[in-house]
Parts: sequence; C-alpha cells; structure tokens
Amino acid sequence: MKSVVITGNSKGIGLGMALEFLKSDCAVMVSSRKQADVDAAVQSFSQQFGADKVAGLICDVTEIKQVQALWNAAAAKFGKVDIWINNAGAVNTTLPVWEVAPDEIKTVINTNIVGHLFGVQVSMKGMLKQGFGQIYNFYGFGSNDDKKPGGLGVYGTTKRAIRYLTELLVEEVKNTPIQVGSLMPGTVITELMVKTISTMPAHEREMLRKSFNIVGDTVETVALFLVEEILKNNKNGAAINWMTEEKFKARLQDPYYQTRDLFSELKLDV
Repeated sequence: MKSVVITGNSKGIGLGMALEFLKSDCAVMVSSRKQADVDAAVQSFSQQFGADKVAGLICDVTEIKQVQALWNAAAAKFGKVDIWINNAGAVNTTLPVWEVAPDEIKTVINTNIVGHLFGVQVSMKGMLKQGFGQIYNFYGFGSNDDKKPGGLGVYGTTKRAIRYLTELLVEEVKNTPIQVGSLMPGTVITELMVKTISTMPAHEREMLRKSFNIVGDTVETVALFLVEEILKNNKNGAAINWMTEEKFKARLQDPYYQTRDLFSELKLDV
C-alpha cells in the first residue's frame, strides 16, 4: 500500500486527489492551515476507508518546522512516504501587478514558492533516508509560454518559478533513487477559482466563463486522471498533463463544449 502526502488537500483539487488515492487503496495524509478543515476531511475519509489509511495535521507550508512535522506524522503513521505532492497554493486578487497589495504579494510568493521549496527540502531528505519516493510539483497559469492575460501576474510569476525548480530537480535527482515530476491540471473549477473570478470586472468575468466552458473541468474529472497517471508512473521527469494541445483542439470543434454552461451545472454563481 502506497502512502501519499498532499499539501493543502482539505479542499479543491487536493481533496479530490486524496479521495482518488484512497479509492486506489493508498494511505493519505490530510493537511491544511485550519484544524477544522483537517478534522472534517479525516473524519469523512476514515468513515469511508478506515482510520488506518488516514491521518491529518495542520500545516502552514511557509513554516519549515510544520512541513517537517507533516512528514514525521505521515512516516510515523504509515511507516513511509511513497509520494509527496506540493499542492498548497495561493492566488492574488485579479489586478495589475502594481495594484496588488504588498501583503498579498508576500502571501502568494511565500505560499507558492517558499512553500514548494520547503516541501522539496523536507521530502527529499526523508526520501533519501528511506531510499525511495516520488515528488510532484503543481504547474499552473504562468508555467508555460502561453498567453499572458492581465490580472494574475503575481501568481503566474510563482508558477514560472516552480517550472524552473522542477526542471532543475529532475536533473539533480538523476543519480538518486528519487523521482521528480510535474502535474498540469489545466483549468479546474474549484472554490478558489470561483473566488478569483468573482473579483474580476463583469466583462472579463463573462469572457472567462465562455473560455472555461471549453477548457474547464470538474475536480472529480481531473483528480481521477492525475492519480491514475501518478500511480502508473515509474520514471523521473514525468510531465503529467491533463489538457493537452490535442485535447484542446478537439474541444474547439466539439459542439458540446461550445454550448455547455459548466458553472450552472455545478451550481456556481460567478
């Protein structure tokens, strides 16, 4: 039975992946900055899959001691950590870079970059000691040389940094028993995504609705794909990408994606 740690997995894509790992007979460590969120997820998962497969701990990924405590708790509960996924992230209010509040910039930078670096440090040291393991970093808007619409410059900057970090790590671990990979979930309609869209001007919000109806997907759909691909992977440098160019082009020609209203289907008000 593989054991998995996903940072920030009490909601959204992290929670969806935790559920799919448990369905695949893995053990999962739940983490969040809020104790109530950890407790709720642990209780729900324990009832469905058994308390022996679930544990939880509050963790602010910007605090190295808390990240280390997360590893320690998972290793103590499950005896090992096979997979570590750096998922915890923050998104800035959709504004030009020069209008984003300084404290918000610090939060996004610290969560998305410092949090990933601490996660890599802790998991790498733990996995080198145990002699095996896989580490995955989440890509996102800004990771690739795609279009750069305004409003998410701070977030996009952090994701470009994570791409560099991941590509560097793939090279650095070549002579070790550790594997490093990337996860590109595409456009996932989560609570965080809806919150971000709701802060945009009305005309931008409507444009995004149309775009997301074509490229967007539910947590359940994307989480299942990512988990299946992670569990199949046995190589260093794996790039697990949900929304490939081929899939995107196919959707542009599919009447279903031209007419659907994903937000209404999910009963989300944006």
